[in-house]
Amino acid sequence: MTLFRTNLFILATFTATVSLSLPAFAASDPAPEHARKPSRLFLQQVTDNSAIIKWRGDARQLCLLDDYGNAECHLARLTDGFHKEVALSDLKADTEYRYRLDTHEDRNYHFQTAPKKGDLPESGSINLWLLGDSGTASEKDKDGQYHHAGEALAVKQGYESFVGLYPDKTADMILMLGDNAYLEGTDAQWQTAVFELYTPLLFQTALWPTIGNHEMGAQKATIPGRGEMTFPGASTSTSPESYITSENPTPIRMPYLDIFTLPTRGEAGGVPSGTEQYYAFDYGNMHIVSLDSQLSARDDSQRHAMGEWLKADLQANTQDWTVVIFHHPPYSKSSHDSDTAAVARFRGVDDPMVDMRQEFTQIFEEYGVDMVYSGHSHAYERSYYLHGHRGDAATFSAGQHAEVDAKGQPVSGRGVAPYFQISPSSGKDDKVVYTVAGSAGKVDIGQAKLDHPAHAVQPADPEKRRGLAVLGSVHMEVTETTLVARFIGTAGEVLDQVEIRR
Repeated sequence: MTLFRTNLFILATFTATVSLSLPAFAASDPAPEHARKPSRLFLQQVTDNSAIIKWRGDARQLCLLDDYGNAECHLARLTDGFHKEVALSDLKADTEYRYRLDTHEDRNYHFQTAPKKGDLPESGSINLWLLGDSGTASEKDKDGQYHHAGEALAVKQGYESFVGLYPDKTADMILMLGDNAYLEGTDAQWQTAVFELYTPLLFQTALWPTIGNHEMGAQKATIPGRGEMTFPGASTSTSPESYITSENPTPIRMPYLDIFTLPTRGEAGGVPSGTEQYYAFDYGNMHIVSLDSQLSARDDSQRHAMGEWLKADLQANTQDWTVVIFHHPPYSKSSHDSDTAAVARFRGVDDPMVDMRQEFTQIFEEYGVDMVYSGHSHAYERSYYLHGHRGDAATFSAGQHAEVDAKGQPVSGRGVAPYFQISPSSGKDDKVVYTVAGSAGKVDIGQAKLDHPAHAVQPADPEKRRGLAVLGSVHMEVTETTLVARFIGTAGEVLDQVEIRR
């Protein structure tokens, strides 16, 4: 089965440009061995007129190809993390481009530019693939085996089965919801959990990430009777320069920021954030925001600054649909519990769940966000169409906080009961669907009952709980008038669906 697009290549005059400031690639370059091998290739910041392509390996240039095999080659620059990078500009919107690394390479790759801002592609819809906590493929057991690799692979195969049945729904972009590389977000773990698992998708599909707790390495803590210990994924630092691991206690810069090239100056759309920790971009008629619930959210002043930036960005947004991603879910009763008392017991790792709910959900409602996606909890939970709920689960009232029908029952958002962007009850675009999609690598709910009342009951669950304790990922499809999000199981089956109409 091929996942490559079948669009005909459109002959274009290649006026793509790139900075030619090229550092010396001397034999003595202090790059680690894995950085010198052709071990990763991926797309960044694909817009309607530009794209960034990054790789590791011996190739020093990237060549665009036309229908006749002619090549226009561009020298790469060496970035942090020992990546080669070419930034292409002056591309045509909604056009397929073929490329290869160096002129001697015999393998060709391709990607599709975004449609012009506000438009849809020629196919008529934009498709996204969302993965939460998928990084378990790099998590080893005590025998050194990658014991969750099969689960993450099964989720990928479920997506492949789904688009095999519906090729027109092949993803235009991939959104990763954090905890993308277990257990500590090292460069080597990123290699195993992402760049080796999701090929060849990454050769042709832009990857947009957000920061989870496992991206920030580990945290030291003193345990009575056991002394100082290091806990992977438990960092509560607010600085990306304080990254440590169990094996390396010397603080360094978090690998996440050296792997990705994310927009800071509004170069992909949206208001400039000035940081790669949170950013926004446009794609066709969509506006997508990635917030930082791991670092920025833990400091009062940084969290305030992120909130003020978010307000400015959303106020300037004129797109049909707006989606926000960050790692820590505001509403969850799964492997992590969003209630205040439960958060306080969990060594500070879960603190952002409360802060994001109390401070950011109001911004989402005020400025017309349609859907919010998080991971962190290792199950699938999807809310009703919510407004105004800032407290713990026990304070939720469907009549007060959810869209309800004529009988006062919360509307499900699926089947014959979709949601409407302009709420029938308020006459405003002031309600949001919140989804926890943290089971792309493993399912782990412990004693949780999956019973948060803000979440919709799941008919596919044998116990009819308010969530699904199964592996899966989310496929989103957007047109001019509809946004449909589907939770896809490992067999490619649709286990839940929610729709918003304009």
